[in-house]
Amino acid sequence: MNNMKNNLLLVLFTLVTFTVSGQLVKRERGNSLFSSDTTRMKKEIKIKLSGDTKFTDYKIISIDYDTTFVDTTLTLQKDFKFNYTRKDDFELLPFHNQGQTYNKLGYNFENNTLFPEIGITAKQYNYKRVEDISYYYVPTPTTELMYKTGLEQGQMLDAFLTMNLSKQLNVSIAYKGLRSLGKYRNALASHGNFRTTFNYQSKTKKYFARGHFSSFDLFNTENGGLTEASIFNFESGNSNYIDRARLDVNFDNTDNMFEGKRYYVDQNYSLISRNRSIKNQNNLIKKDIQQKEQYQRTINRHLKDTANLAINQSKIDSLSFLATAITADTSQIRKILFKDEISLQIGHILNYETKHYRFNQSSTYSSYGDTYDAPISDHTSFQQSENQIYAKFKSPIIGKLKAKISHYNYNYHYTSVIFDNAQSITVGDKLKGNAIAFGADWKTNYKSFFITANGSTIVGGDITGSSLKASAFIKKDSSYTFKGFAEFTTKTPDLNKQLYQSDYKKFNWQNNFSNEDISNVGVEFLSNKWGLFRATYTLVDNYTYFNENALPTQANKTLHYFKIKANKAFTLGKFTLDNTAMYQKVAKGESFFKVPEFVTRNSLYFADHLFKGDPLYLQTGVTFKYFTAFNASAYNPLLSEFTLQNTHKIGNYPIFDFFVNAQIQRTRLYFKLENFSASFTGRNYYTAPTYPYRDLTVRFGLVWNFFI
Repeated sequence: MNNMKNNLLLVLFTLVTFTVSGQLVKRERGNSLFSSDTTRMKKEIKIKLSGDTKFTDYKIISIDYDTTFVDTTLTLQKDFKFNYTRKDDFELLPFHNQGQTYNKLGYNFENNTLFPEIGITAKQYNYKRVEDISYYYVPTPTTELMYKTGLEQGQMLDAFLTMNLSKQLNVSIAYKGLRSLGKYRNALASHGNFRTTFNYQSKTKKYFARGHFSSFDLFNTENGGLTEASIFNFESGNSNYIDRARLDVNFDNTDNMFEGKRYYVDQNYSLISRNRSIKNQNNLIKKDIQQKEQYQRTINRHLKDTANLAINQSKIDSLSFLATAITADTSQIRKILFKDEISLQIGHILNYETKHYRFNQSSTYSSYGDTYDAPISDHTSFQQSENQIYAKFKSPIIGKLKAKISHYNYNYHYTSVIFDNAQSITVGDKLKGNAIAFGADWKTNYKSFFITANGSTIVGGDITGSSLKASAFIKKDSSYTFKGFAEFTTKTPDLNKQLYQSDYKKFNWQNNFSNEDISNVGVEFLSNKWGLFRATYTLVDNYTYFNENALPTQANKTLHYFKIKANKAFTLGKFTLDNTAMYQKVAKGESFFKVPEFVTRNSLYFADHLFKGDPLYLQTGVTFKYFTAFNASAYNPLLSEFTLQNTHKIGNYPIFDFFVNAQIQRTRLYFKLENFSASFTGRNYYTAPTYPYRDLTVRFGLVWNFFI
């Protein structure tokens, strides 16, 4: 397996090396490129390519068809995302080694799935869901390499390559490999995550298809945390144990693996596609084709930024757009482009996925109790498939409306039924069934007011559930956005809480839990002047969790959870203070739901271009993170889940990181001194009970984009 990973990484690196060519990135005096970035750059990017190609032509397309562009800027947000997950981990607390799991400092009850999931939540941070996969459209082959050092004998490499084989077909291939030994015994992380996509549109633009294949294997050796004697030696700062590998751990010869594959295809065909604006433009071209230069001068006067019109350039060429511009002002152009646009599409989505979870232990651990067999070899299997048929209708009056019907099939299983006469229990070998669900999505807007709503309900099958989500927001140019949203979901609890089998007798159960009922409402305000403010209030009935004995339990009272999060940056000259703070309150349910009351992250840094000609852009400063003490969840490596505990508080310690980031053309360099305050704040920093946070650590890496 490791040889295969190494060979694949070598092939990817060779491919991207021989496709490099000379694209130049130049910054000019001006404001920050993106208003959401807290870095205040004195230069904005202009990418010079041959012909008429622009950086906006390098498109990244989400599962919801939202489009962004390949971004090679260096911002503080990029620093926050330069980690194992490649996401901002403000609400997470990482274990000492990258590739291990995270404890939670905050919870998100939004965008719940309608169908049940396998669980194994501690293994999900390097798992890419369907909505995490992006699709691409690029005029030239494009590559991104991300490299970061590991902890003791290891590193992480995320290599990505995409290209358009024609204007109709784009393909991409990517692999993220990680191997890191860690500072403590038996803390190895060895992960592989492969994905490839395609994105196709016929020349007539009637047929569209996209899809991906994803394969992952997430392997970790586990140690169960430090022993009591090791905790004493760690906290007392015993110089004999500065080498953390000398500290005893609860067990060794233990590992777990989460792996799987997914096949996903989405295709649709346009039955009706009408846009009178194209006909109008073609008529204008015939009359005024000789006036191209005059049109160019007029369009420059009327439109400062054509991107603000959200024009579909695949339907409207630049000459016809100029012809329209000579006869109308900006508001009239907008009306012409979208008036009488009507389309009807029918489509089909196939999503098939397999997952396996394995736990192996060569010698038993007494705290886990008696066993049926030894050595321990647990294996959980899960297969699911979804077939969805949908129809999408778009008109100026209704907006975008999608109706869908899905057939879902699942099979969560083990190899045999367990009959335990001593405990008078019988544990089945499978949870298998299917469901039929119907739903609809709707998007529309009037001027600066936007509405989005979608709902789904299971109308037949072996499980029940429903989901209703709605949001409305107002966008005032680029000055502010205000959004209100609500979500109501009833869903089956995770399957590993309903059924689980293990060679350890204690970890065998079969439950018939009620559906979890989740109600979530919130508001969000984003302003260039005031920053970001977001507040949510969540109610959960039948909240399901693992109790202090690591057994699944369903709460008998409603959880009331309130969260406020705010971000604001202040800049004075070349210095910026970026602040993110979160306040949380559990009004009811604090006996089974634990969160820190307050979490903050503050970065003070210097940013400017250096040297003549501005070849290097530098950021350097200090990031401070702090959270109040709370009874954080305990980590159970057998289940790969976090469990309730009420005996150990963690938190109330500062984390200081010193960083130096730099950008040279399209290369971003990252250097970080993590937790450099460890030597003078006391050895009381933990991620979970018996699992220390990382000591002072030096890390570095880079993100490098290539374009032909």
